Amino acid sequence: MFRRWREWIDVVSPKDFFLLSENELINLFLGSSLIQEFIIFRRKFDLEREWEKLEENKVKMTTLWEEDFPPLLKEIKNAPLFLLYKGDLKGDKFIGIVGTRRPSSYGIKMAEAFSKELVKYGFIVVSGLAYGIDTYAHRGAIEGGGKTFAVLGSSLDHIYPSGNLKLAERIIENGAIISEYPLGTKPARYTFPQRNRIISGMCQGVLVIEAGEKSGALITASFAANEGRDVFAIPGRLTDERSVGTNKLIKDGAKMVVDVFDILEEYNIAYEIKKERRFNITPEEKFVLSFLNSEPIFIEDLMKNLNIDLSTLMFIIISLQGKGLVEEYPGLRYARKGSALVDE
Repeated sequence: MFRRWREWIDVVSPKDFFLLSENELINLFLGSSLIQEFIIFRRKFDLEREWEKLEENKVKMTTLWEEDFPPLLKEIKNAPLFLLYKGDLKGDKFIGIVGTRRPSSYGIKMAEAFSKELVKYGFIVVSGLAYGIDTYAHRGAIEGGGKTFAVLGSSLDHIYPSGNLKLAERIIENGAIISEYPLGTKPARYTFPQRNRIISGMCQGVLVIEAGEKSGALITASFAANEGRDVFAIPGRLTDERSVGTNKLIKDGAKMVVDVFDILEEYNIAYEIKKERRFNITPEEKFVLSFLNSEPIFIEDLMKNLNIDLSTLMFIIISLQGKGLVEEYPGLRYARKGSALVDE
């Protein structure tokens, strides 16, 4: 579609698309189904009033013809004519990270870890602000000191889910929130599949982390594959319904990912091999660490297994957290972190 619009710019400027009458547009581009779609789209709102609303809400706009429009997004078959956004759209290296809204602790850990690592290599993490994998992908990018873009399935004045409003504000400070929908558009069943094409369209590749058999993340992966973008997937347990989709993607040809290197090598990016850190820990810390693995455990269960009082256990846990060996999860749950080596 972009090529067709580019040809039309030689005849009509972007501004004139909105100012010419319907008859003038039809006569200029006789028989074009695309211009008919544009006319229907233009009927939906008053341009002057829309500009006022954008200014009132401090929303920026870029069109398909402008330089700050995401370059790869221009290439897809049904690229949006414009994007509304808050934040900063600058960037030239994008990776989508998507997955289930109900991730396991493993999925959460993978989303955060891969995001943190990928931003260190200059990638901007793109996702959909949904609960679950999207949320932790955005958080990981921010915590890793990088940028992240959130593509909404609603307008920018209807942040969905509302529970991610604060996260959206953080994303604006560290990237951008983006929508193709005019202000006042509430989320609907059809808006989310539509926005998924933008997530994949902006990116060189899409990483899927935990997706059920009918997950929306698979729609994003399908868009990516159809547009010739890379599709990556993290394998999961065969018995976990949240891994049915990702495992099928791998079976169907997606690249299996077990380390950030698997993504970097696709783009010829040099991988920095980190030296494993060694820590000196006390016998008490080693004892607690021996009961922890990658699956979070509630503090109450840990107390029962270790037969240690709460205050002593928390002191040890905090010490292990400070050494980067233990990670805390919601609900006072704890799990072993990373692959750091321990000196006895």
